[in-house]
Amino acid sequence: MAGFDDQHSRIPENVFLGLLWSLTAISFLFVVFRVYVQFTSFRRLFIDDFLVISAWIIILTAAIIWHVKGKVLYELYAISAGTKPLTPDFLPRYNVFMRYNAPFQILFYTGLWCIKFSFMAFFYRLSSKVKKFRIWWFVVLFCTAAVYIASIGDIEYKCSLGGLEYIITQCPQLHHIHYENRSFWANAAGDILTDLMILSIPFIVLWNTRISLRKKLVLLGMFSMTVVIMISAIIRVAVGMKYDRQINIDWLCFWSFVEVDIAIIVSCVPSLRQLFITTQSESSAGKASYPNTYEPMLKKSNDPYTQDKSHSVGDIESPSVDEVPMSPLSIVHVRSDYEVTSTAAGVSEDGRKS
Repeated sequence: MAGFDDQHSRIPENVFLGLLWSLTAISFLFVVFRVYVQFTSFRRLFIDDFLVISAWIIILTAAIIWHVKGKVLYELYAISAGTKPLTPDFLPRYNVFMRYNAPFQILFYTGLWCIKFSFMAFFYRLSSKVKKFRIWWFVVLFCTAAVYIASIGDIEYKCSLGGLEYIITQCPQLHHIHYENRSFWANAAGDILTDLMILSIPFIVLWNTRISLRKKLVLLGMFSMTVVIMISAIIRVAVGMKYDRQINIDWLCFWSFVEVDIAIIVSCVPSLRQLFITTQSESSAGKASYPNTYEPMLKKSNDPYTQDKSHSVGDIESPSVDEVPMSPLSIVHVRSDYEVTSTAAGVSEDGRKS
């Protein structure tokens, strides 16, 4: 993935490292906030939480590797620009740097797909109660997993692990450049396509769920923040990239970090709403600590019309007490209508005195 001719930096090293660690720190704060909300609301973590935490650990590992080994790349840029001489010890260090290239791409795809699977776990609770939604969920899951396997499989491993001679003599050849660029574009297209498929799940489910239009728009707007992830994926492989030229490693790696960190942040945004719901629930519970024993009885409505309105076809039922949801964030609330009746003491419901 790198010859020595025409190599130049698109992102200065100090800018790269500054933004890299800033984004890593910000995403860490969002992950901590998500964990805090989950323990505050549910006293435990769920599958989607562990996937997000795994994604952050993976991207932290990649950031440490880049911080330690990325200096060699900028040394190559200086040698290519003629501002630094080529020394005998550079080639072995460059070979070591290139050996991290394929593992770095694997870390990037794995971290990004951890976030995708986290969203899938999150949306499973929405779709698991309606058969047609559940079928679509499994279709999306299969496609997402298939794209991940393909993205890992089409990495140009020989231009990372094939040895210094192969990297210098073969990888700058036009057919290698074309293969790598096609792979990057295809993987980015699969990345964006799977994001759109995952995003379709809440759109389909929520639009067929009986909640107010305002709440639907708020929730859909929240999930639509994944568009920012898609934009970063497009920038990573499209801006300034030419089919007959090798992509800049610093540009590719920088936007890989940006995409994963943004994905982590976006995956933690729904925790803001969950914290608001939890706070409201605790406030309501505090007001109801001393209930009035003379309050009227709550009886479920026997009106068929009311029952039909309460449970329309698109409603998503909440899981039973024994069922452990894959995602605890309750973004859809099912309401039942009740009618309030009051009976005087000593009077039965049919109006006769007992």
